[in-house]
Amino acid sequence: MKNKISELFDQYGLGKLLAEPSPLSGGLMHRMYKVQAETGTYAVKCLNPQIMKRPGVFENYARAEKLEDILEEEGLPIVPALTFELDSPKASESQKASDARAPVLTSKKMLECEGDYFYIFRWQEGNMAAYDAITEEECRIAGELLGRIHIIDAQNIEARPPVLSQIDFDTFLHSAEEKSSCIAPLLRQNLELLKDCQEKLNQARTKLPAMNSISNDDMDPKNIIWHKGQPHIIDLECLDYTNPISSSLNQALQWSGTVSRNFKKEKLAAFYRGYLAAYDNGFRSYDQLFGIAYSWLEWLEYNIRRGLGQEVSRPEEIRLGEEEVKNTIERIKYLNKQEEEISSVLEGLPAPYSKNYKTHDDSLCYIDLFFEGELSDIPSFPLPEGYRFVTYKSGDKAAWIDIELSAEEILSRQHGEECWQRYYGKREDELAGRMFFIESKDGQKVATATAFYNIHTKDKSEGQLHWVAVKKEEQGKGLSKPLITFTLEVMKKLGYRSTKIPTQTNTWLACKIYHDLGFRPTEKSLKENSFGWKMVQELTGITFG
Repeated sequence: MKNKISELFDQYGLGKLLAEPSPLSGGLMHRMYKVQAETGTYAVKCLNPQIMKRPGVFENYARAEKLEDILEEEGLPIVPALTFELDSPKASESQKASDARAPVLTSKKMLECEGDYFYIFRWQEGNMAAYDAITEEECRIAGELLGRIHIIDAQNIEARPPVLSQIDFDTFLHSAEEKSSCIAPLLRQNLELLKDCQEKLNQARTKLPAMNSISNDDMDPKNIIWHKGQPHIIDLECLDYTNPISSSLNQALQWSGTVSRNFKKEKLAAFYRGYLAAYDNGFRSYDQLFGIAYSWLEWLEYNIRRGLGQEVSRPEEIRLGEEEVKNTIERIKYLNKQEEEISSVLEGLPAPYSKNYKTHDDSLCYIDLFFEGELSDIPSFPLPEGYRFVTYKSGDKAAWIDIELSAEEILSRQHGEECWQRYYGKREDELAGRMFFIESKDGQKVATATAFYNIHTKDKSEGQLHWVAVKKEEQGKGLSKPLITFTLEVMKKLGYRSTKIPTQTNTWLACKIYHDLGFRPTEKSLKENSFGWKMVQELTGITFG
């Protein structure tokens, strides 16, 4: 290994080595070395050869490198891999000699030498906190750091089928018994628990709201170095886009002591105090997603394969896999035992502060909601002076898109076109007398709502209030209640006795208006969208259900 590191240091201008590279302990996946050279002291990571054989691995590392650059630009206290220019003749030859599956190394961070891949870092002084010695303040800071990462590019996304865990523990047990592996009794004794935890994990993933953000899901206590009280985040090659809700829950549990089987509720509360101060999407049903904690099952699966020699061949790697199987099963058992106490802390997290959010706020976790109610007694609210109602006429699609775009109900004009086609493209002849606009005194259309029906069924008897929106610059001028009640009165005149009103958590203040008008959540929505109703309840102070 010394020869390879020496060659890299020479090739990329870091000078001659002054001493033998010193192996560093603690790496479960890769090998780390402390290297002293003419130009300074460095940490060198040699990436696990077995990991580097996996499909898509180079693309994953390249993506992580780009995200690492973003974190550095955002001022996060990270220890990034060094970047090197690859325009020297030696560098070009090295690339040509590398694994044919690897793309040309344009990232300038990952380096190759004789089939091994490396990252080089400036040496960071300091220490990692021992799991049992982590303070509440360190937990708070770690939570804040994760929140600062998540807020960079957090977004609601289209719902996708969840990636479910499908570990076949019975087959693993059979293989372990055939090999007379020490893993066999561990699996046998805990087989039903592992299957039960896998079911809980999959149930939680199925319920998880669809969000995405830049995340460092490997930011556990061993990957923050503390120097003079300041944190420095290391090992960033796991950076990716993941769900911030599941990411924060997993990290919070690790920082609060579950890894060392010494959970402290004060540390869990401190982590979320820091996290929610830096990034708060309004979600508060973490206790209902406790099954996410059993993501450890996938680390267990990897180590079962490692311990059975399916992933590695070196005896020391196999022994490490066997040891990690034992450790990980103990963590899972401990989590299962602590579920009630952990959930009580998560259930008691402070409510989101409503003044931090706009009336329409896409930073809030998006969850669909449905109200319903009778149309027998709709109150009337007059429009402010200078405004009037007008009905749809041919050519108003552009005005509708303008309003919905300004109100952030749609993402772009193209998205607006797609929504128009989906809802009204083949129904434009029905819109006169159903779709209404509010016009300002200068004739500009500034708000819209539609007295329509459920387009997803052939039965038009179910009335629905569609696409209520007010242009951003016109919000707060008293237009919403007149717009909603006028359109509901039109629905009543069209013969509808009741209506359903689709809405969502990121228009949380509209939910208060609907509630004040006498509408209530549908029974189905209360059951299927309980996470969203809790969000709106905590933002508005209204009890739903």
